[in-house]
Amino acid sequence: MIPGSTIARWCCAWLALASAAGGATAHAEPDSAAQGARPRIGLVLGGGGAKGAAHVGVIRVLDELRIPIDCVVGTSMGALIGGTYASGMTAEELETAIRSISWQGALAFEGKREKLPMRRKLAGVTYSNTLEFGVKGGRITAPAGFINTQNIEQTIQYLVARSRGITDFDRLPIRFRAVATDMQSGEIAVLSEGDLARAMRASMSVPGVFAPVTIDGHILGDGGLSRNVPVDIARETCADVVIAVALPNPVPTPEEMQSPITMMSRTIDVLVGANEKQQLDTLGPDDVKIVVQTSEIGSASFDKVNDAIPVGRAAALEHRAELARYSVPEAEYLAWRGSVARTSRGEVQLAGVTINGLERVNPAYVLDRLNLESGSIVDEAAVARHVNDVFALSDFETATYVLSGDPGRPRLDLALTEKSWGPNILRFDVGLYMGTDTNTAFTIGGDYLRTWINNRGGELHGALRFGRTSRFDASLYQPIDTPQAWFVEPGVTAQRSIEDIYADGEAVTRYEFKQATGYFDIGRVFGTRSELRAGIRAGSQWAKRQIAFTDLPEINGEGYGGVSLSYTYDSRDRDALASKGVLTRIRYFRGEENLGAIGHYELIEGTATIAVPVRRNVAYLRASGGSSLDTLLPVYDMFTLGGPISMPGLNLGELRGNSYWSAQASYLQKVADISVVFGHSLYMGLTLTAADMSGRIDFLYEEPIYSGAIVLGGRTPLGPLTLSLALTSQNEWQFVFGLGRPIEERAITDPVW
Repeated sequence: MIPGSTIARWCCAWLALASAAGGATAHAEPDSAAQGARPRIGLVLGGGGAKGAAHVGVIRVLDELRIPIDCVVGTSMGALIGGTYASGMTAEELETAIRSISWQGALAFEGKREKLPMRRKLAGVTYSNTLEFGVKGGRITAPAGFINTQNIEQTIQYLVARSRGITDFDRLPIRFRAVATDMQSGEIAVLSEGDLARAMRASMSVPGVFAPVTIDGHILGDGGLSRNVPVDIARETCADVVIAVALPNPVPTPEEMQSPITMMSRTIDVLVGANEKQQLDTLGPDDVKIVVQTSEIGSASFDKVNDAIPVGRAAALEHRAELARYSVPEAEYLAWRGSVARTSRGEVQLAGVTINGLERVNPAYVLDRLNLESGSIVDEAAVARHVNDVFALSDFETATYVLSGDPGRPRLDLALTEKSWGPNILRFDVGLYMGTDTNTAFTIGGDYLRTWINNRGGELHGALRFGRTSRFDASLYQPIDTPQAWFVEPGVTAQRSIEDIYADGEAVTRYEFKQATGYFDIGRVFGTRSELRAGIRAGSQWAKRQIAFTDLPEINGEGYGGVSLSYTYDSRDRDALASKGVLTRIRYFRGEENLGAIGHYELIEGTATIAVPVRRNVAYLRASGGSSLDTLLPVYDMFTLGGPISMPGLNLGELRGNSYWSAQASYLQKVADISVVFGHSLYMGLTLTAADMSGRIDFLYEEPIYSGAIVLGGRTPLGPLTLSLALTSQNEWQFVFGLGRPIEERAITDPVW
């Protein structure tokens, strides 16, 4: 578990940075007399977040000392470890399973972006946060937790798969209790029956971080709030002797207590520590108390889970003499272990698939993405992957499953919970740019999405942004077929931007560009990585001079219209600072007089970027180019270069013209981790860029421009962070700071396009 104290530290740190199922097995009622002189032993595993992996090391020692366990009681992370062990894994299998968990996948959804539908990748990426809000009854609502628990639940389901069909925890291979807190009454909730994985998840529901779990009408949160080391529950369940494992947080120093963040965290530490101490004080001379001091491993240090296991082992070995009192002869221990061990289900053939919980989403669409049917041969890991493919559709709060019926030919029952804060979803985003080009720019705005307005999956999408570029978008995305491969999208766009026009590197004119456009697109999606669309555009354009340089044109309500074609391929693992993958964009536009254009012109433009992981570091290669195909582009549709992304060292939009090419190579070395689990890291490196612009608005012709930039960048809890110092072959230089949503450079290389 992540105890409340540490989660407070975790969340406050973000703010401070501005940041399977086998049949039910008869379980013999433990009885001291029936087992001779051997007392019944209850293992109590306390909460501790990432530190809880130390429980695995303790269990390995108990196994080596041949100490049989009659019941396990766990809180939070102790419930995850204890429930897995009680479900029939051996100590060795338990260690292997915990070490193999991807905590980045479980907590931060690493890999989810690659499964997102293409429309989700393209429809309004937010950079400064990942929060979603809903609109219900005229009020803004929010999810019950900051971190979605889908992958955590899938991880737990996989861990306890061999006993998932057992709903009476007294009939598990080892008796088990999960301890949670009733968040309404504030009292302890002891879970002894029901869905094992759900009970374990309820015990881990850190308030405000993970959504609570509702069981039998009770809203359950983290068990550490009421009983972090539940010794009394072990005695009630089976124990004559208790082996209790506690994972206390270190006491802060007087210097640390000066911080208000530490004081907030310490307040919860004291509350949890009080109930923990009360329980540990009840231990008698026959009991064993193991206190694990994990020092540098904190509750949120999930990147150090594997390091906690040997720490737990060492702590248990310090009590070897006390524990050895409960060792049994090898033959007796092997007999006990054989009686509680369960083998994994292995591959099975599905008898059918049922889907429950849908109100808005089309079941046929879910079945198409699930890609499982009667007769499919799968194992638990494969089922989990397919279910997560459904969750990646982004319509659901949770997606869970049960294999029910005949163990050899079970039915897959998929339970889906549509987003409780949907279907009207709001997201907000902010960005800041400051540079020595005297431009200080910001962007602030939000996106609105109304999902499933019909059974084909139609969506209303709107976006409003204010800043250097202010923009309003509204569209209807309407899939044509059930798998949502074909679609149409009509929409409108209105935009206003203030941009400088440069002549020979000097700002000579400031333009106010405005446009109002309607469009109609038809497209085809190919899997989750590419989209092809064609459409028509019609509207008006304005280009008004604000600072005089009368040789440049001024446009007042000029007609705009034409046909467009675009293609996008995106296999990146992240929107910002991807560590692997490819992004390719191609667009073509031809102005047509019969659609409102004042004259005929054409443009084609493309870019391709590849991110290549190099151990902990990453290299990027990018090539871009555009051409007017020997036509003359109006000023509002000219290609632009300039800014920290398209051409470091130049002012924003410094080069404008009718054709260009550019190439860029970057190498970034990881220099610090902010949060390994959430992929928040800082990189430092070098970017080299070459570019050439022809048919420039200032009528100049120059040799290709080269630039080099030293970059410090990274992913932070507040979004992408960039500091760069760039120098060009024209002796221009720029120092740039950017945070959050990138500022538009009006180039095809813009992250937001």
